[in-house]
Amino acid sequence: MNIVYCTDIVYELSGVDVTTITKANALAEIPGNRVWIVVSGNPQSLTHRLKKVSVIEVNVQYYTKDSKGLHVALWDIYKMRKVHKQRLEVFLENINPDVVIASGVLMKYFLPSLRLSSRPVFIRELHSNRDYSIQVATSWSEKMIAWGGYIYDYYWKIREYDQIVVLTESERRGWWKYWKKVVVMPNPITHWSGLVSKDNAKVAITSGRLAKMKNFSGLINIWAKVIQYHPDWILRIWGVGETQEELENQIKNMGLSEHVFLMGYTGEMSVEMSKASLFVFTSLSESFSLVTLEAMSVGIPTVVYECPGGIRYVVKDGETGFLVPMNDEDAFAEKVCMLIENEELRKRMGQAALKESEQYKLDDIIQRWMTLFQELLSKKKGTKT
Repeated sequence: MNIVYCTDIVYELSGVDVTTITKANALAEIPGNRVWIVVSGNPQSLTHRLKKVSVIEVNVQYYTKDSKGLHVALWDIYKMRKVHKQRLEVFLENINPDVVIASGVLMKYFLPSLRLSSRPVFIRELHSNRDYSIQVATSWSEKMIAWGGYIYDYYWKIREYDQIVVLTESERRGWWKYWKKVVVMPNPITHWSGLVSKDNAKVAITSGRLAKMKNFSGLINIWAKVIQYHPDWILRIWGVGETQEELENQIKNMGLSEHVFLMGYTGEMSVEMSKASLFVFTSLSESFSLVTLEAMSVGIPTVVYECPGGIRYVVKDGETGFLVPMNDEDAFAEKVCMLIENEELRKRMGQAALKESEQYKLDDIIQRWMTLFQELLSKKKGTKT
């Protein structure tokens, strides 16, 4: 089976990129499969992470005219999209794909309209909430563009796909409850180290891109409350991003330099998590929260905001951790302190978290993908693959 993932320009590996790489590698190990990842630009960051997967760059330069004004930028995106479509069509026609998956956003509008003689199955993966672009828009112009894109995409273009894949049952029952061609496929845990926390370190950990939506500023506020009762506990924040300087200043101004640490980037997140006893997460929106699952896979309990998305399906409140009402920093600090003060509860929840995470092992998820591919191909082409 020839399988192609189409994704965006890759400058630093996001959760979507890491998940795509993990699935592509696993699919390529199955006899009879050939797998490609097609990027718009900068394939160098991917090649050393892939084994039997081919990386193709179509070299389409988006966003080069953003500084020229809104109208110029939009017109440039329109032109680049035409170039992108043409180059993708040429490449895909040469390899005769059976399955083509949109895991990025740059090609999502036109991918299923490509004219390919192999008549592949076109699949759209959704890695964020449908209204994510509207949520993160700040200016009136950004919100207008976000709303326009939302209507264009979800009321028209997405209908051209053979299958839409969402990450959680809450999404399918919510946004997509009247759609027949929507299926739930959770992401696999990408770094299953087999390590389990010894639960003896006075360390809480979190991870994610240092961006407004992750709300690490709120988490720092919470930690200031926690150390009033437990000054010997520290918080490690792993990740890089545009709010790093702002967070550094917040830590310094609040006098938390001995209690909160910005750790930077690591490719061994599960190893670092196994050195902690507690995972905390204050994101404002999460479609799935793979990082929470990674923490559960090393046997530590989680305290998270019950934000929009599917995180409530990942964390079982009162069993594997705690779900806290959005933006209630006092309640969040209270739950953290409860776990710090009750070692037996912390260990019990950690063990439950480890057991819960096992259903997201890579082999099981990949088998579900292969079954989906075969069913869709059989339906579209009328033959078993």
